[in-house]
Amino acid sequence: MNSKYHLTQVIKPEVNLLGNIAFTDLDLVFDWTAFEIPKGTCNMRALTMKIKGTIAADGNHDIDLNLYFAKSIDGVAPPSLGGSNTAPTVIAATAARPWIMAFHKIDASASSMDGSGLISYNVFSQENRPDVIIEGDPAYSTTTSGYQTIFVAAIARGALDFGSDVLVAGEHSADDLTIVVDGTPGGDDMFAIGDTITAFANDGSAPKVIGNLTAVADNLLTVDAAPAVLPDDHEICNLNPITFTLGLEY
Repeated sequence: MNSKYHLTQVIKPEVNLLGNIAFTDLDLVFDWTAFEIPKGTCNMRALTMKIKGTIAADGNHDIDLNLYFAKSIDGVAPPSLGGSNTAPTVIAATAARPWIMAFHKIDASASSMDGSGLISYNVFSQENRPDVIIEGDPAYSTTTSGYQTIFVAAIARGALDFGSDVLVAGEHSADDLTIVVDGTPGGDDMFAIGDTITAFANDGSAPKVIGNLTAVADNLLTVDAAPAVLPDDHEICNLNPITFTLGLEY
């Protein structure tokens, strides 16, 4: 039998709560995030992860992640594990147990990693790891024809920190697509065109989802949407500081 391979679209989980506050060990990094793959039982043969650093440096490169894979049951998605940057409660963890089908640990010390080559973020690659077999639920109704939906969530095994120190300079009006920022580093040290950004108060409260970046400069960020008023000194962060692609063998 000939094997076939599939590379997933980029998976972009959201860190949408307390996104500028350092995590602690066993905090949930992101809740169940759905992605689609072709139908059939498959083996995750490769994983590539891009992870943002802290304040334009390559922090977070030495912290492990626990990845949990789940599928729907009779068309029902797995129940939430909770909000990012807080530990799941025993009730939430217990409720999700029947949906979990596989586990994979990203072991930072055992991964291929680019070191400090890309300065403000790191790229991990794990190839030919122990088998992770996944298969979706055909009853999940929103899946594209010919595909199946899989869910992934992550728990931190250390003090991840996605802070940027890029701050809103003065109160910013809703629907104004140009955001003046200050602080060090500059906006173009932290963000790239296409990033989805959000903003938090300095204690991680009052999250404000903004939109996708269409232009980036030192003290000016241009976005495709800015639906909320942004208070002065709110810290702007990536909504998706971790992204994945998976290489699957069928």
